[in-house]
Amino acid sequence: MGKFKFAPCAFGLAAAVVFSANPVGVHAAPVTTTKMEVSYGDLDIQGKIIYTATEEVASPFYKKGISTAEDCVMIRKEPNAESEAVGKLYSGAGFEVVEDGKEWIRIQSGSCEGYVSAQYVVTGKDAEKAARNTDSASSYAKVIEASVEIKAQASDDAEVVATVENDAVLDVIEVLPESEWTKVQTNGIEGYVKNHTVEVGVDYAAAVSIEEEAEREAAESKAAEETVKETETAEETKAPEEETEASTEETKAPAEETEAPVEETEAPVEETEAPAEDPVVEDSLYIEDTNETVWTTDAVNVRAEADASSARVGGLDKNSSITRTGVCENGWSRVDYNGTSAYIHSDYLTTSEPVQEEPSYDNSSSNSGVGQQMVSFARQFIGNPYVYGGTSLTNGADCSGFVQSIYSNFGYSIPRTATTQYAFGRKIAVEEAQAGDLLFYSYYGEIEHVALYTGEGTIVHASTEETGIIETPMDYGGYPSHAVRIIE
Repeated sequence: MGKFKFAPCAFGLAAAVVFSANPVGVHAAPVTTTKMEVSYGDLDIQGKIIYTATEEVASPFYKKGISTAEDCVMIRKEPNAESEAVGKLYSGAGFEVVEDGKEWIRIQSGSCEGYVSAQYVVTGKDAEKAARNTDSASSYAKVIEASVEIKAQASDDAEVVATVENDAVLDVIEVLPESEWTKVQTNGIEGYVKNHTVEVGVDYAAAVSIEEEAEREAAESKAAEETVKETETAEETKAPEEETEASTEETKAPAEETEAPVEETEAPVEETEAPAEDPVVEDSLYIEDTNETVWTTDAVNVRAEADASSARVGGLDKNSSITRTGVCENGWSRVDYNGTSAYIHSDYLTTSEPVQEEPSYDNSSSNSGVGQQMVSFARQFIGNPYVYGGTSLTNGADCSGFVQSIYSNFGYSIPRTATTQYAFGRKIAVEEAQAGDLLFYSYYGEIEHVALYTGEGTIVHASTEETGIIETPMDYGGYPSHAVRIIE
Protein backbone atom coordinates (compact mmCIF):
# COMPACT_ATOMS: atom_id res chain seq x y z
CA MET A 1 0.00 0.00 0.00
CA GLY A 2 2.81 2.37 -0.67
CA LYS A 3 3.56 4.63 2.26
CA PHE A 4 0.16 4.12 3.89
CA LYS A 5 0.50 2.47 7.28
CA PHE A 6 -3.09 1.51 7.93
CA ALA A 7 -4.98 -1.53 6.70
CA PRO A 8 -7.61 -1.07 3.98
CA CYS A 9 -11.12 -0.83 5.35
CA ALA A 10 -14.40 -1.82 3.78
CA PHE A 11 -15.50 0.70 1.19
CA GLY A 12 -17.88 1.09 -1.75
CA LEU A 13 -19.85 3.76 -3.58
CA ALA A 14 -23.48 4.36 -2.55
CA ALA A 15 -24.68 2.98 -5.88
CA ALA A 16 -26.61 0.21 -4.09
CA VAL A 17 -29.37 -1.76 -5.72
CA VAL A 18 -31.77 -3.22 -3.18
CA PHE A 19 -34.28 -6.02 -3.15
CA SER A 20 -37.88 -4.82 -3.23
CA ALA A 21 -39.52 -4.50 0.16
CA ASN A 22 -43.01 -3.68 -1.09
CA PRO A 23 -45.55 -6.54 -1.17
CA VAL A 24 -47.07 -7.07 -4.62
CA GLY A 25 -50.33 -8.54 -3.34
CA VAL A 26 -52.06 -11.30 -1.38
CA HIS A 27 -51.91 -14.80 -2.84
CA ALA A 28 -54.35 -17.57 -1.99
CA ALA A 29 -51.57 -19.99 -1.12
CA PRO A 30 -47.77 -19.91 -0.90
CA VAL A 31 -45.80 -20.77 -4.01
CA THR A 32 -43.66 -23.82 -3.25
CA THR A 33 -41.37 -24.04 -6.26
CA THR A 34 -37.70 -23.52 -5.37
CA LYS A 35 -36.69 -22.17 -8.78
CA MET A 36 -38.84 -19.06 -8.77
CA GLU A 37 -36.90 -15.81 -8.82
CA VAL A 38 -38.45 -13.85 -5.98
CA SER A 39 -37.44 -11.05 -3.65
CA TYR A 40 -38.45 -9.93 -0.17
CA GLY A 41 -42.09 -8.95 -0.16
CA ASP A 42 -43.08 -10.98 -3.24
CA LEU A 43 -45.26 -13.28 -1.17
CA ASP A 44 -47.47 -11.78 1.53
CA ILE A 45 -49.95 -14.08 3.29
CA GLN A 46 -51.96 -12.17 5.92
CA GLY A 47 -49.01 -9.93 6.68
CA LYS A 48 -46.48 -12.78 6.95
CA ILE A 49 -43.65 -13.14 4.45
CA ILE A 50 -43.41 -16.63 2.92
CA TYR A 51 -39.93 -16.94 1.43
CA THR A 52 -39.26 -19.97 -0.77
CA ALA A 53 -36.29 -18.89 -2.88
CA THR A 54 -33.26 -21.08 -3.52
CA GLU A 55 -29.97 -20.50 -1.68
CA GLU A 56 -28.58 -18.75 -4.76
CA VAL A 57 -31.51 -16.31 -4.86
CA ALA A 58 -31.15 -15.73 -1.11
CA SER A 59 -27.71 -14.16 -1.61
CA PRO A 60 -27.67 -10.32 -1.60
CA PHE A 61 -25.44 -10.71 -4.66
CA TYR A 62 -28.13 -12.53 -6.66
CA LYS A 63 -28.05 -11.10 -10.19
CA LYS A 64 -25.02 -9.05 -9.15
CA GLY A 65 -21.27 -9.52 -9.46
CA ILE A 66 -17.83 -7.98 -8.92
CA SER A 67 -14.65 -7.77 -10.97
CA THR A 68 -11.77 -10.07 -10.03
CA ALA A 69 -9.39 -8.64 -12.65
CA GLU A 70 -5.93 -7.64 -11.43
CA ASP A 71 -6.42 -4.10 -12.72
CA CYS A 72 -9.61 -3.78 -14.75
CA VAL A 73 -11.74 -5.60 -17.29
CA MET A 74 -13.01 -3.73 -20.34
CA ILE A 75 -16.76 -3.36 -20.87
CA ARG A 76 -17.44 -3.84 -24.59
CA LYS A 77 -20.37 -2.92 -26.81
CA GLU A 78 -20.60 -6.43 -28.24
CA PRO A 79 -19.60 -9.84 -26.75
CA ASN A 80 -16.17 -10.12 -28.35
CA ALA A 81 -12.67 -8.84 -27.60
CA GLU A 82 -12.49 -6.77 -30.81
CA SER A 83 -15.64 -4.78 -30.02
CA GLU A 84 -15.52 -1.11 -28.99
CA ALA A 85 -14.82 -0.50 -25.30
CA VAL A 86 -17.49 1.57 -23.53
CA GLY A 87 -16.05 1.50 -20.03
CA LYS A 88 -13.74 -0.08 -17.47
CA LEU A 89 -14.69 -2.27 -14.52
CA TYR A 90 -11.81 -1.91 -12.10
CA SER A 91 -10.85 -4.65 -9.67
CA GLY A 92 -13.55 -5.05 -7.02
CA ALA A 93 -16.10 -2.84 -8.82
CA GLY A 94 -19.64 -4.21 -8.90
CA PHE A 95 -22.41 -4.58 -11.46
CA GLU A 96 -25.94 -5.81 -12.17
CA VAL A 97 -26.29 -8.89 -14.39
CA VAL A 98 -28.50 -8.02 -17.38
CA GLU A 99 -27.93 -11.26 -19.28
CA ASP A 100 -25.85 -14.21 -18.09
CA GLY A 101 -23.56 -16.26 -20.31
CA LYS A 102 -20.69 -18.75 -20.20
CA GLU A 103 -18.06 -16.63 -21.98
CA TRP A 104 -19.55 -13.13 -21.93
CA ILE A 105 -21.93 -11.53 -19.43
CA ARG A 106 -24.04 -8.50 -20.23
CA ILE A 107 -23.87 -6.07 -17.30
CA GLN A 108 -24.96 -2.64 -16.14
CA SER A 109 -22.79 -0.60 -13.77
CA GLY A 110 -22.78 3.15 -13.26
CA SER A 111 -23.45 4.73 -16.65
CA CYS A 112 -22.10 1.69 -18.54
CA GLU A 113 -23.97 -1.20 -20.10
CA GLY A 114 -22.20 -3.82 -22.17
CA TYR A 115 -20.36 -7.12 -22.08
CA VAL A 116 -17.47 -8.35 -19.91
CA SER A 117 -15.46 -11.54 -20.20
CA ALA A 118 -16.81 -14.09 -17.71
CA GLN A 119 -13.29 -15.19 -16.73
CA TYR A 120 -12.61 -11.83 -15.02
CA VAL A 121 -15.78 -11.57 -12.91
CA VAL A 122 -17.79 -13.61 -10.40
CA THR A 123 -21.52 -13.46 -9.67
CA GLY A 124 -24.07 -14.60 -7.11
CA LYS A 125 -22.76 -16.71 -4.22
CA ASP A 126 -19.23 -16.61 -5.69
CA ALA A 127 -19.38 -12.80 -5.63
CA GLU A 128 -20.63 -12.90 -2.05
CA LYS A 129 -17.65 -15.09 -1.05
CA ALA A 130 -15.19 -12.88 -2.95
CA ALA A 131 -16.61 -9.76 -1.28
CA ARG A 132 -15.69 -11.14 2.15
CA ASN A 133 -12.02 -11.05 1.13
CA THR A 134 -12.06 -7.58 -0.38
CA ASP A 135 -12.92 -4.11 0.83
CA SER A 136 -14.59 -3.10 -2.42
CA ALA A 137 -18.14 -4.38 -1.89
CA SER A 138 -20.39 -5.14 1.06
CA SER A 139 -24.00 -6.13 1.67
CA TYR A 140 -26.23 -4.19 4.03
CA ALA A 141 -29.76 -4.12 5.45
CA LYS A 142 -31.49 -0.75 5.88
CA VAL A 143 -34.30 -0.58 8.44
CA ILE A 144 -37.56 0.59 6.82
CA GLU A 145 -39.85 0.49 9.85
CA ALA A 146 -40.04 2.92 12.78
CA SER A 147 -38.39 0.48 15.18
CA VAL A 148 -37.10 -3.07 14.68
CA GLU A 149 -36.11 -5.69 17.23
CA ILE A 150 -33.03 -7.82 16.62
CA LYS A 151 -33.59 -11.34 17.96
CA ALA A 152 -30.96 -13.72 19.36
CA GLN A 153 -32.42 -16.52 17.21
CA ALA A 154 -34.52 -16.67 14.04
CA SER A 155 -37.72 -16.96 16.03
CA ASP A 156 -40.50 -14.63 17.16
CA ASP A 157 -40.12 -16.00 20.70
CA ALA A 158 -36.36 -15.45 20.90
CA GLU A 159 -34.69 -12.91 23.19
CA VAL A 160 -34.38 -9.32 21.94
CA VAL A 161 -30.67 -8.42 21.87
CA ALA A 162 -31.01 -4.91 20.38
CA THR A 163 -33.49 -2.42 18.98
CA VAL A 164 -32.71 -0.25 15.96
CA GLU A 165 -34.56 2.74 14.57
CA ASN A 166 -35.73 3.67 11.08
CA ASP A 167 -32.98 4.22 8.47
CA ALA A 168 -30.37 2.38 10.57
CA VAL A 169 -27.91 0.49 8.35
CA LEU A 170 -26.98 -3.03 9.47
CA ASP A 171 -24.32 -5.43 8.17
CA VAL A 172 -25.73 -8.54 6.52
CA ILE A 173 -24.10 -11.77 7.70
CA GLU A 174 -26.44 -14.18 5.95
CA VAL A 175 -29.79 -14.22 4.19
CA LEU A 176 -31.48 -17.43 5.30
CA PRO A 177 -32.95 -19.36 2.34
CA GLU A 178 -36.58 -20.44 2.63
CA SER A 179 -36.98 -18.32 5.74
CA GLU A 180 -38.44 -14.98 6.76
CA TRP A 181 -35.26 -13.97 8.63
CA THR A 182 -31.95 -12.28 7.79
CA LYS A 183 -28.91 -12.53 10.06
CA VAL A 184 -27.35 -9.10 10.71
CA GLN A 185 -24.72 -7.36 12.81
CA THR A 186 -24.56 -3.88 14.34
CA ASN A 187 -22.15 -2.43 16.88
CA GLY A 188 -20.67 -5.87 17.47
CA ILE A 189 -24.08 -7.46 18.17
CA GLU A 190 -25.30 -10.30 15.96
CA GLY A 191 -28.92 -11.35 15.57
CA TYR A 192 -31.88 -11.80 13.27
CA VAL A 193 -34.46 -9.41 11.79
CA LYS A 194 -37.64 -10.09 9.82
CA ASN A 195 -37.18 -9.74 6.06
CA HIS A 196 -40.10 -7.34 5.65
CA THR A 197 -38.54 -4.87 8.12
CA VAL A 198 -35.42 -4.19 6.04
CA GLU A 199 -34.20 -3.49 2.54
CA VAL A 200 -31.20 -5.64 1.67
CA GLY A 201 -28.73 -4.41 -0.90
CA VAL A 202 -25.09 -4.18 -1.92
CA ASP A 203 -22.69 -1.24 -1.85
CA TYR A 204 -20.06 -1.37 -4.57
CA ALA A 205 -17.78 0.82 -6.65
CA ALA A 206 -19.34 1.36 -10.08
CA ALA A 207 -17.74 1.05 -13.51
CA VAL A 208 -16.20 4.10 -15.19
CA SER A 209 -17.15 4.94 -18.77
CA ILE A 210 -14.49 5.85 -21.31
CA GLU A 211 -15.91 9.39 -21.41
CA GLU A 212 -15.91 9.74 -17.61
CA GLU A 213 -12.31 8.60 -17.37
CA ALA A 214 -11.32 11.01 -20.15
CA GLU A 215 -13.04 13.88 -18.32
CA ARG A 216 -11.26 12.96 -15.08
CA GLU A 217 -7.90 12.80 -16.80
CA ALA A 218 -8.59 16.14 -18.53
CA ALA A 219 -9.49 17.76 -15.20
CA GLU A 220 -6.33 16.41 -13.60
CA SER A 221 -4.31 17.56 -16.60
CA LYS A 222 -5.78 21.06 -16.33
CA ALA A 223 -4.96 21.18 -12.62
CA ALA A 224 -1.41 20.09 -13.38
CA GLU A 225 -1.05 22.79 -16.06
CA GLU A 226 -2.30 25.46 -13.65
CA THR A 227 0.27 24.33 -11.10
CA VAL A 228 3.01 24.62 -13.71
CA LYS A 229 1.78 28.09 -14.76
CA GLU A 230 1.78 29.29 -11.16
CA THR A 231 5.35 28.07 -10.78
CA GLU A 232 6.42 29.75 -14.02
CA THR A 233 4.78 33.02 -12.90
CA ALA A 234 6.73 32.90 -9.66
CA GLU A 235 9.96 32.34 -11.58
CA GLU A 236 9.22 35.25 -13.91
CA THR A 237 9.29 37.68 -10.98
CA LYS A 238 13.03 37.13 -10.91
CA ALA A 239 13.40 38.29 -14.52
CA PRO A 240 14.01 42.04 -13.87
CA GLU A 241 17.01 41.27 -11.70
CA GLU A 242 18.45 38.95 -14.33
CA GLU A 243 17.84 41.52 -17.07
CA THR A 244 19.94 44.12 -15.25
CA GLU A 245 22.84 41.70 -15.35
CA ALA A 246 22.22 41.13 -19.04
CA SER A 247 22.43 44.88 -19.83
CA THR A 248 25.79 45.08 -18.02
CA GLU A 249 27.16 42.24 -20.13
CA GLU A 250 25.87 43.87 -23.32
CA THR A 251 28.23 46.82 -22.81
CA LYS A 252 31.02 44.44 -23.72
CA ALA A 253 29.31 43.42 -26.96
CA PRO A 254 31.12 45.84 -29.42
CA ALA A 255 34.52 44.42 -28.55
CA GLU A 256 33.33 40.83 -28.77
CA GLU A 257 31.40 41.38 -32.02
CA THR A 258 34.62 41.95 -33.92
CA GLU A 259 35.31 38.26 -33.50
CA ALA A 260 31.88 37.17 -34.77
CA PRO A 261 32.85 36.60 -38.47
CA VAL A 262 35.45 34.03 -37.44
CA GLU A 263 32.97 32.09 -35.29
CA GLU A 264 30.22 32.22 -37.94
CA THR A 265 32.41 30.41 -40.45
CA GLU A 266 32.17 27.34 -38.21
CA ALA A 267 28.34 27.31 -38.09
CA PRO A 268 27.79 25.07 -41.18
CA VAL A 269 29.97 22.38 -39.62
CA GLU A 270 27.84 22.37 -36.43
CA GLU A 271 24.56 22.24 -38.36
CA THR A 272 25.54 18.98 -40.01
CA GLU A 273 25.29 17.31 -36.58
CA ALA A 274 21.69 18.51 -35.89
CA PRO A 275 19.86 15.44 -37.29
CA ALA A 276 21.39 13.32 -34.52
CA GLU A 277 19.10 15.12 -32.00
CA ASP A 278 15.86 14.29 -33.85
CA PRO A 279 13.35 11.98 -32.11
CA VAL A 280 14.15 8.30 -32.44
CA VAL A 281 11.78 5.49 -33.30
CA GLU A 282 11.25 2.80 -30.63
CA ASP A 283 8.81 0.01 -31.47
CA SER A 284 7.08 2.26 -34.04
CA LEU A 285 6.50 4.96 -31.37
CA TYR A 286 8.45 8.22 -31.66
CA ILE A 287 10.26 8.96 -28.40
CA GLU A 288 12.52 11.95 -27.84
CA ASP A 289 15.31 10.99 -25.46
CA THR A 290 15.76 13.08 -22.34
CA ASN A 291 17.23 12.72 -18.87
CA GLU A 292 15.53 14.82 -16.23
CA THR A 293 13.90 14.55 -12.83
CA VAL A 294 10.11 14.94 -12.76
CA TRP A 295 7.49 14.80 -9.99
CA THR A 296 4.02 13.28 -9.96
CA THR A 297 1.08 15.66 -9.60
CA ASP A 298 -1.17 12.91 -8.21
CA ALA A 299 -1.05 9.20 -7.35
CA VAL A 300 -0.45 7.47 -10.69
CA ASN A 301 -0.15 4.02 -12.24
CA VAL A 302 3.08 2.98 -13.92
CA ARG A 303 2.46 0.95 -17.10
CA ALA A 304 4.55 -1.52 -19.09
CA GLU A 305 3.76 0.30 -22.35
CA ALA A 306 2.69 3.83 -23.32
CA ASP A 307 -0.99 2.93 -23.25
CA ALA A 308 -3.71 3.14 -20.57
CA SER A 309 -4.78 -0.45 -21.30
CA SER A 310 -1.24 -1.78 -20.85
CA ALA A 311 -0.32 -3.93 -17.85
CA ARG A 312 0.25 -2.03 -14.59
CA VAL A 313 3.77 -2.63 -13.23
CA GLY A 314 3.53 -0.38 -10.20
CA GLY A 315 2.47 3.01 -8.91
CA LEU A 316 3.74 6.25 -7.40
CA ASP A 317 2.28 8.51 -4.73
CA LYS A 318 1.63 12.21 -5.31
CA ASN A 319 4.80 14.38 -5.32
CA SER A 320 7.08 11.35 -5.92
CA SER A 321 10.21 11.99 -7.98
CA ILE A 322 11.36 9.81 -10.87
CA THR A 323 13.78 10.08 -13.80
CA ARG A 324 12.17 10.69 -17.19
CA THR A 325 14.23 9.14 -19.99
CA GLY A 326 12.00 10.00 -22.92
CA VAL A 327 8.95 11.96 -24.12
CA CYS A 328 6.57 9.98 -26.35
CA GLU A 329 4.63 11.49 -29.23
CA ASN A 330 1.33 10.10 -27.86
CA GLY A 331 1.37 12.08 -24.60
CA TRP A 332 3.22 9.54 -22.44
CA SER A 333 6.63 9.68 -20.79
CA ARG A 334 9.18 6.90 -20.57
CA VAL A 335 10.65 6.64 -17.07
CA ASP A 336 13.26 4.63 -15.22
CA TYR A 337 11.17 2.61 -12.78
CA ASN A 338 13.24 0.39 -10.48
CA GLY A 339 15.92 0.01 -13.12
CA THR A 340 13.61 -0.82 -16.03
CA SER A 341 11.84 1.26 -18.67
CA ALA A 342 8.17 1.92 -17.94
CA TYR A 343 5.61 4.58 -18.82
CA ILE A 344 3.51 7.27 -17.09
CA HIS A 345 1.09 9.63 -18.82
CA SER A 346 2.78 13.03 -19.12
CA ASP A 347 -0.30 14.83 -17.75
CA TYR A 348 0.61 13.48 -14.30
CA LEU A 349 4.22 14.71 -14.36
CA THR A 350 5.81 18.12 -13.79
CA THR A 351 9.37 19.39 -13.88
CA SER A 352 8.65 21.74 -10.97
CA GLU A 353 9.59 20.33 -7.58
CA PRO A 354 6.55 20.50 -5.27
CA VAL A 355 6.60 22.84 -2.30
CA GLN A 356 6.08 21.04 1.01
CA GLU A 357 3.52 22.96 3.05
CA GLU A 358 2.95 22.59 6.76
CA PRO A 359 -0.63 21.46 7.49
CA SER A 360 -2.83 23.91 9.35
CA TYR A 361 -5.39 22.86 11.93
CA ASP A 362 -8.67 24.37 13.11
CA ASN A 363 -8.92 23.95 16.88
CA SER A 364 -12.01 26.12 17.29
CA SER A 365 -14.16 23.30 18.65
CA SER A 366 -11.51 21.17 20.31
CA ASN A 367 -12.70 21.82 23.87
CA SER A 368 -16.51 21.73 23.70
CA GLY A 369 -19.58 20.36 21.96
CA VAL A 370 -20.73 16.94 20.80
CA GLY A 371 -17.63 16.52 18.62
CA GLN A 372 -15.29 16.79 21.59
CA GLN A 373 -17.52 14.43 23.59
CA MET A 374 -17.15 11.91 20.77
CA VAL A 375 -13.38 12.27 20.86
CA SER A 376 -13.28 11.72 24.64
CA PHE A 377 -15.53 8.68 24.25
CA ALA A 378 -13.41 7.27 21.38
CA ARG A 379 -10.18 7.59 23.37
CA GLN A 380 -11.53 5.09 25.91
CA PHE A 381 -11.09 2.32 23.35
CA ILE A 382 -7.47 3.03 22.39
CA GLY A 383 -5.56 -0.23 22.59
CA ASN A 384 -8.50 -2.43 21.62
CA PRO A 385 -8.04 -4.72 18.58
CA TYR A 386 -8.51 -4.07 14.87
CA VAL A 387 -10.81 -6.68 13.30
CA TYR A 388 -11.59 -6.52 9.59
CA GLY A 389 -15.36 -6.24 9.14
CA GLY A 390 -15.87 -5.66 12.87
CA THR A 391 -17.91 -2.95 14.57
CA SER A 392 -17.30 -3.76 18.25
CA LEU A 393 -15.51 -1.05 20.22
CA THR A 394 -14.31 -3.64 22.73
CA ASN A 395 -13.87 -6.86 20.76
CA GLY A 396 -12.60 -5.29 17.54
CA ALA A 397 -13.55 -3.05 14.62
CA ASP A 398 -12.15 -1.91 11.30
CA CYS A 399 -11.77 1.77 10.48
CA SER A 400 -15.32 2.43 9.21
CA GLY A 401 -16.89 0.12 11.80
CA PHE A 402 -15.09 2.04 14.55
CA VAL A 403 -16.39 5.50 13.57
CA GLN A 404 -19.87 4.08 12.86
CA SER A 405 -20.04 2.70 16.41
CA ILE A 406 -18.74 5.96 17.92
CA TYR A 407 -21.42 7.95 16.10
CA SER A 408 -24.09 5.39 16.99
CA ASN A 409 -23.35 5.91 20.70
CA PHE A 410 -24.36 9.57 20.25
CA GLY A 411 -27.55 8.79 18.33
CA TYR A 412 -26.18 9.23 14.78
CA SER A 413 -26.90 6.46 12.26
CA ILE A 414 -24.27 6.55 9.51
CA PRO A 415 -23.48 4.05 6.72
CA ARG A 416 -21.16 1.11 7.29
CA THR A 417 -18.38 1.58 4.76
CA ALA A 418 -15.83 4.35 4.33
CA THR A 419 -16.93 5.38 0.85
CA THR A 420 -20.62 5.52 1.79
CA GLN A 421 -19.71 7.47 4.92
CA TYR A 422 -17.90 9.99 2.71
CA ALA A 423 -21.01 10.31 0.52
CA PHE A 424 -23.27 10.64 3.59
CA GLY A 425 -21.96 13.83 5.21
CA ARG A 426 -21.31 17.44 4.17
CA LYS A 427 -17.98 17.88 2.40
CA ILE A 428 -15.59 20.40 3.97
CA ALA A 429 -11.96 21.35 3.41
CA VAL A 430 -9.51 19.29 5.44
CA GLU A 431 -8.17 22.54 6.93
CA GLU A 432 -11.66 23.31 8.29
CA ALA A 433 -11.98 20.01 10.18
CA GLN A 434 -13.06 20.20 13.82
CA ALA A 435 -13.36 17.68 16.63
CA GLY A 436 -15.76 14.89 15.67
CA ASP A 437 -15.41 15.38 11.90
CA LEU A 438 -14.36 12.43 9.73
CA LEU A 439 -11.10 12.47 7.77
CA PHE A 440 -10.65 10.21 4.74
CA TYR A 441 -7.47 8.88 3.16
CA SER A 442 -7.12 7.92 -0.50
CA TYR A 443 -4.70 5.64 -2.35
CA TYR A 444 -4.56 5.80 -6.17
CA GLY A 445 -7.80 7.79 -6.17
CA GLU A 446 -9.80 5.34 -4.01
CA ILE A 447 -10.89 6.05 -0.42
CA GLU A 448 -9.28 3.39 1.76
CA HIS A 449 -9.34 4.69 5.34
CA VAL A 450 -11.46 6.84 7.65
CA ALA A 451 -10.63 8.31 11.05
CA LEU A 452 -12.17 10.50 13.76
CA TYR A 453 -10.50 13.93 13.98
CA THR A 454 -9.72 15.18 17.50
CA GLY A 455 -9.46 18.88 16.66
CA GLU A 456 -5.86 18.87 17.91
CA GLY A 457 -4.00 17.76 14.79
CA THR A 458 -4.45 14.07 15.64
CA ILE A 459 -6.89 11.27 14.78
CA VAL A 460 -8.32 8.30 16.66
CA HIS A 461 -8.75 5.33 14.34
CA ALA A 462 -8.70 1.55 13.93
CA SER A 463 -5.46 1.32 11.99
CA THR A 464 -4.08 -2.21 11.48
CA GLU A 465 -4.14 -5.64 13.10
CA GLU A 466 -0.69 -4.87 14.50
CA THR A 467 -1.61 -1.51 16.07
CA GLY A 468 -5.32 -1.86 16.82
CA ILE A 469 -7.18 1.34 17.78
CA ILE A 470 -4.68 4.18 18.21
CA GLU A 471 -4.30 7.96 18.28
CA THR A 472 -1.76 9.39 15.84
CA PRO A 473 -0.93 12.63 13.99
CA MET A 474 -3.49 13.27 11.24
CA ASP A 475 -0.81 12.85 8.55
CA TYR A 476 0.09 9.38 9.85
CA GLY A 477 0.63 7.31 6.69
CA GLY A 478 -0.29 10.21 4.40
CA TYR A 479 -2.18 13.53 4.51
CA PRO A 480 -6.00 13.17 4.46
CA SER A 481 -7.61 13.71 1.06
CA HIS A 482 -11.15 14.53 2.19
CA ALA A 483 -13.14 15.66 5.23
CA VAL A 484 -16.81 15.29 6.08
CA ARG A 485 -18.97 16.94 8.76
CA ILE A 486 -22.00 15.09 10.07
CA ILE A 487 -22.51 16.99 13.35
CA GLU A 488 -23.96 20.40 12.49
